[in-house]
Amino acid sequence: MTSVRCIGSRQGIHEKVYGTIMNKGSSTVTDSDSDHDPVDTRTTALLRIASVIETAATLDELLMLSLSEFSQILHVPFSCVLFVSDDGTTVSLVNAHPPRVSLPTPILLAETPFLHRVFAERHVIQISDIHQSELFASHASATTEQLVQLLDREHICSLLMLPLVAQDRAIGILLFATVDEPRHFTKSEVGLARLMAGQLAAATTSFRIIERAQRRTAELATLNKIAAAVTSSLNTRDVYHLVMQQLNEYFQVDAGSLLMLDAMTDELVFVMTLEAGEEKLFGVRVPRGQGFVGFVAQSQQYEIIHDAQNDPRFYAKVSESVNYEVRTILCVPIVVKDRTIGVIELLNKRDGTFTEEEANRLMRMAATIGVAIENAHLFQEVTTVRDRFEAILNSTNDGILMADMHGTVVTANPMAAQILACRRDSLIGRQIDDLLAELNAHALAVSTPSWLNEDGAADQVVELELSSPQTRFIRRYTLPVREATGAEIGRLALFQDISKERELAQLREDYTGMLIHDLRAPLTAIMNGIMMVKRGLGGPISEQQQELLGIAYQGSRVMLEMVNTLLDISKMEQGHMSLEVEPLSPYALIDQTLDRLIVSARDQRVLLVQQLPVGLPLLEADREKLVRVLQNLLDNAIKFSPTDTTVTLGAIGLHIAGGVATNVAGLPLHLPTLHDGDWLVFWVQDHGPGIPLQYHERVFEKFGQVRGRKVRGTGLGLTFCKLAIESHGGRIWLQSAEGKGSVFALALPLSQDQRSFRPS
Repeated sequence: MTSVRCIGSRQGIHEKVYGTIMNKGSSTVTDSDSDHDPVDTRTTALLRIASVIETAATLDELLMLSLSEFSQILHVPFSCVLFVSDDGTTVSLVNAHPPRVSLPTPILLAETPFLHRVFAERHVIQISDIHQSELFASHASATTEQLVQLLDREHICSLLMLPLVAQDRAIGILLFATVDEPRHFTKSEVGLARLMAGQLAAATTSFRIIERAQRRTAELATLNKIAAAVTSSLNTRDVYHLVMQQLNEYFQVDAGSLLMLDAMTDELVFVMTLEAGEEKLFGVRVPRGQGFVGFVAQSQQYEIIHDAQNDPRFYAKVSESVNYEVRTILCVPIVVKDRTIGVIELLNKRDGTFTEEEANRLMRMAATIGVAIENAHLFQEVTTVRDRFEAILNSTNDGILMADMHGTVVTANPMAAQILACRRDSLIGRQIDDLLAELNAHALAVSTPSWLNEDGAADQVVELELSSPQTRFIRRYTLPVREATGAEIGRLALFQDISKERELAQLREDYTGMLIHDLRAPLTAIMNGIMMVKRGLGGPISEQQQELLGIAYQGSRVMLEMVNTLLDISKMEQGHMSLEVEPLSPYALIDQTLDRLIVSARDQRVLLVQQLPVGLPLLEADREKLVRVLQNLLDNAIKFSPTDTTVTLGAIGLHIAGGVATNVAGLPLHLPTLHDGDWLVFWVQDHGPGIPLQYHERVFEKFGQVRGRKVRGTGLGLTFCKLAIESHGGRIWLQSAEGKGSVFALALPLSQDQRSFRPS
């Protein structure tokens, strides 16, 4: 920011506040103050402002051209723009018309009440005649007295001050003034000035955004070059040279130095100084706390020095040793993990003085440079096995906890600390089981995917959904740690971030769903074409052709059913499947299911048996969904049943009270936990090979199947059954043992109040 130049003569001031009263003797601008401006005046002003905005290439050029146009439009001899600092404490004059060679220092807003009111309260203030006013009375602040002196030198008579507001944020003040002769700005002129102020504020904000983006781009380009040097060279001297070369060019300085902290002596050592491309001062040491570099290293705050020779902190021995005159300095610390590792010092800016913005920019760059330099040092220092192991732990994207034989954590990497939301050092010495239990307790969801836990081992693979600091999915492996002889010496917990995997899986599911949906139309067309050919619409068909067409039609029908099942599963997984609920008779449901599969059972030489008591209650459910569920269960039982065996389809009504079921006599299965209320339970029992315990959950997963089965399927039928029953608020489960047959059962609530039930 540059500083404010305020202008005027010290006389009594009569002030106008647009829209409010500011001081005694002030008045509010009213409609009677002026006539309305003609439309063409505002149009002309807007066109001229637009032309300036289109023409200007930089912010300074925009301000200069705009003030020139504003002065002509309002017929005032003087105008200027004042910008307020980011913290809102000072105001600085940045451009004026007519132009000024030198600009005064920033002014504190708190000591200039009328300027503070324009900025903070966004009021338009008019001082129409500087003759009588209390603004510049004897009790005014020292800052106001300085403004008065500036006004006196410029012979200012009248002032019009407007806030510059863009995107609901005040950024500065636009000021118009008359010289020698007082003037009262009419309400139409004030309105025109407000219009111009709004346009200028919007254009200024746009230019600032563009300039900030350009500076950020140049900053990132410089950092990219530095990063490339760090990764491409193991020679730290080359890295230091390129760092200072890039910084000198970026900040346009005559010379720059990089000093690193010697941890043994606590001294700062010059490792690279570049002046006109020449290296100097290598190895020169600065005692602790000496000079600007020592002060910055200790305070971890940047320093800007505009007159180095007259500053008592200046350590002149170094510059005198190379006969170099230091005028201005920008010095920033290099801090990595709250620890100062060095200092960057830039000397003698070529086009003026160093600014606060440049200091903040160099601080950001120093942080990145520090990490790069620190990483380069670490790479060179990793020479022992222990160091290499530690480096791997720190750089891996997976969280790692290692515990000893007693379950005490002895090693943890930063990613594990991040996942467990605590400091890394606080993990050492804690019990690994306690940490895993705490993580499970804070997780939004915890699951044990069966496809990763087929061995039935004590240490299960667990997937967790975490919400802090952002939602992500973690897969946790617990593994034994063994020495070379095979003896177990500890346990290892590995945390793998699978958020991207989940996202890709969702994309795959979405694409598959879209593809499957598009398959229905061509399949239907194929089936219709086959049926028309079978009926002779294309000409006579032989008996052999009829048989082949029938096979083709049956295969297409099976494929269409598979497509419909996949679509239904997708809809139910996303909660988009609607249920057509109606009162249903359990007897009718079972009869309809048996009618569809009686031929298949006869072909397999399997006897179908019903086990239904009298007086089963009506059920409110989707008929087609339940028939498909019972059909899938019965079809599976027939497929896996040996010849000359029976498959039983049964149902029973139950009442659950206090977790205890009544009327359970004759049930060939154990009941899971069900909510209190009335339930209808269906089951299908076979005498097939049975299903091993480790597959009881997997068979309900999409494409999940039991290994070793000779009869193959799509692996979708039981998934559909599970989702369809859960969408009714019910539960489906399996009771089976290998070699002893299987019982698939489902429980459906009879009342609507129980529909919110979901299996735990």
